[in-house]
Amino acid sequence: MNSVVQAMRTAAAMCLLAAAAGAELTAEVRDHLGSPALFVNGAPRTPMMFFGWDRGPGPTVTHLSTDWREHHVTFTAPEDNAGNCGVHLRFGNAPGTVWIDDVRFYEGEYREDAAGNRLQCGDWEGERAAVDDAWKLFVKTEAGAEASWAFDTAVKHGGAQSCRLTVAKAGADVMHVHFYQTGLSIETGKTYTFSAWVRADAERTGDMMVLHQGPPWTIYSGAPDSWLHKQVKMAAAEGVHIHSFGIVMPWPKPGDAPDFSATDAVLERVIDADPEALLLPRFGCDPPGWWYAAHPDEALQYDDGSREPVCVASMVWREEMLRNLRALVEHCEARYGEHMLGYHPCAQHTGEWFYPKTWDGLHCGFSPAMQRGFSAWLRKKYATEDALCAAWGDAAVRFDSVAVPAVEERVTASAGLFRDPARERKTIDFYEYLQVAMVEPLELIAATVKDASARKKLVTLFYGYYFEISGLPFGPQTSGHLALARLLECPDVDIVCSPISYQDRGLGGIGAFMAPVDSVRGHGKLWLNEDDTRTFLTPEDAGYGRVSTLEHSRWVHQRNFSRMLPRRLACWYMDLGGEGWLADERLWRNIGALRAIYDAHLGSPAPWSAEVAVIVDETSPFYLASNAEVMRPLANEFRTQLYRMGVPFRQYLLSDLEAGRVPEHRVYLFMGCFHLSAAQRDAIAGAVSGATAVWFYGSGFVGDRPDTANLAALTGMPVREIEGDTAAMIAPEPGAALCAGVPPEAFGVPTALRPLWRVEETDGLEVLGRFGDGTVGAAAVRRNGRLAVYIGTLTAPARLLRNILMASGVHVYLDSDDVLVTDGEFLSVTASSAGVKRLRLPNPVAVQRILPDAGDLGQVTEFAEPFAEGETRFYSLRAD
Repeated sequence: MNSVVQAMRTAAAMCLLAAAAGAELTAEVRDHLGSPALFVNGAPRTPMMFFGWDRGPGPTVTHLSTDWREHHVTFTAPEDNAGNCGVHLRFGNAPGTVWIDDVRFYEGEYREDAAGNRLQCGDWEGERAAVDDAWKLFVKTEAGAEASWAFDTAVKHGGAQSCRLTVAKAGADVMHVHFYQTGLSIETGKTYTFSAWVRADAERTGDMMVLHQGPPWTIYSGAPDSWLHKQVKMAAAEGVHIHSFGIVMPWPKPGDAPDFSATDAVLERVIDADPEALLLPRFGCDPPGWWYAAHPDEALQYDDGSREPVCVASMVWREEMLRNLRALVEHCEARYGEHMLGYHPCAQHTGEWFYPKTWDGLHCGFSPAMQRGFSAWLRKKYATEDALCAAWGDAAVRFDSVAVPAVEERVTASAGLFRDPARERKTIDFYEYLQVAMVEPLELIAATVKDASARKKLVTLFYGYYFEISGLPFGPQTSGHLALARLLECPDVDIVCSPISYQDRGLGGIGAFMAPVDSVRGHGKLWLNEDDTRTFLTPEDAGYGRVSTLEHSRWVHQRNFSRMLPRRLACWYMDLGGEGWLADERLWRNIGALRAIYDAHLGSPAPWSAEVAVIVDETSPFYLASNAEVMRPLANEFRTQLYRMGVPFRQYLLSDLEAGRVPEHRVYLFMGCFHLSAAQRDAIAGAVSGATAVWFYGSGFVGDRPDTANLAALTGMPVREIEGDTAAMIAPEPGAALCAGVPPEAFGVPTALRPLWRVEETDGLEVLGRFGDGTVGAAAVRRNGRLAVYIGTLTAPARLLRNILMASGVHVYLDSDDVLVTDGEFLSVTASSAGVKRLRLPNPVAVQRILPDAGDLGQVTEFAEPFAEGETRFYSLRAD
């Protein structure tokens, strides 16, 4: 690690000690030099964290490399065991070759030069018969495993030979091929160490453990040396002392007292591993099984009749949940208050507060609890039944007998893909209420945590996954996540978070946000990315952008960090599987270096700005038929192009633009803004009066009713609906200036969107592309010194977007489809393909490479460097 980063880390450690002083811990998010920031005991703190799960006692997973490395576990004996203590080395999870040597078991803490060994043939020296008597190789052939071992005199750690284990076929579990030796003895309260030197022909995992050989098969070495305990220690060694992890919120039966023993055990294990730990535990707010039996009408019900889990509209659940939540917070504050940073309550799908089974294509909301909630909300919204009848166009509707929309009402719409507010207000209202029903308990939860902690601790919530849940089979309106604007107004919420997008997140990918994070920042909330990268330590079938080497894991972590730093965001590095995904000191040294970079910037303002803004609307999906035809390609998949435009950009909710919270930009890309009120149209007109506006399919089509005139007025172009079925694929116009360098292949979606509009060719119109029938599908006009662009489909290539930006006076840093982030002082590039990348800077600056190694590139306006595919590099830009 270079001296610059070392100096950063030293300074950061001093700040850490100062911030941790004092037993009365207060945590808050407040403004720091223009950005929301984490404060602990009044001092700003770098918001980088570790997240792990406590899986309890279990084997100690080892990560093998192609070099000899010593692996060990140390434990304190919980019982006397004379002759029935055994040691295991297990490698049945993958085919390949593993070499084992110098295996030892001895009393005391681990020591490199420990004397004595209670194992027989631990050095694998001697005759085969003697070793076979000492070590037993278990191969579970009925599970498909095949393995054998032999002496190896060429590859060894010490002595004349080692054990070469060849796993020809893996079993279904790591234990299906393992060596073990038994006949050992231990005594209660004494400390013992089991160690082994191991290497492999390729990076892989295995595990090792000491246990009671025979019933009850107690594993002695699994805790406290569990993955949580071990990785907390690794994080702490690199200056990361904020830890998140799962605990249990007790939900006792009526009349019983809550049992906090399981919760306390996890909290104490983390504190034991890191005495400086600041704790942000995650816990579920769903009730236990017995509760559903007592309250069957309070469960969420789907169109197939299934019921699970709790319905968030249930008042019974809300009341009991808040009471149990208060008890948990008060217990933690009383017992561990000097360590408690905050609380992360979770529920619904994977704890992330969106409706379960929506990814499975089911429709929810049919339970009595949801019906009651919808009725109460309508009463509050409309006040009188006459107003409700008028809005719904139904003289017979009554508050007490209102029914949620049937599936047929949800999946169809009267104007093709769009709803007519005058005819379909019932369904529009229902989708709005689905979001309200989800966000109401979040507001109550946040207020309860603040009250129970005397307003001294943080509230963290998953929410606002606009871009990600736009990929749902029946659209984002089914999610419950489209009330972010409301949640951001809640004074009791401090941190809003999500995982990094699961789309294009692997090597060379974009690592996108799930939410419009600049709106979150603009409301004074801290955004947190959950970095659950599938590192090289994860199973090969882990999916979701898994990377296969240590170097690739570092590059992905670095790319993800580059999204945080310019905006001063937060993250936790997550062992999602609780299997040691981050259990390698080399990964943590990389994270420690990233933390040091953040520390070095913590005392200076974030110069985060951009010339480009992406504007999205979270209410417009209510006005779409429930399907994936529009929002999936537009808001979910289109990100692969947006993040490769070669420029930084900001992401906001339309409601913030309407409220005047969005700074001026040169270019606005309006995505998913289908339904616009008169006030929103006025706000947009003011924002784009001197800027470029880029509109996509259907923008502004719905006002008081669906009308092509609304689309024409918004874009400033003459548009007409196309009769018949035409695929929404647009071929770039040859010779068009804005299409220079754009691949000639047609872009868009291969389906026939209804309605679909053509742009009429008139004077002053620049044709950018045509549909298959020859009509204009994309065009641009310049009026009053500004550019307006309409792209009549749901995506566009990065090159076309880049041309539009350059024509609008935006500085484009990178003219290739790679991933760039910069705030003008820090710059990061991740290569989506191998090759030389050429960077153009707006002004001459002194450029210094920070990662992968320090290097002075001089005072330049452009520079070029070779990249491997997926490689990430950081640069410092300093104006003299």
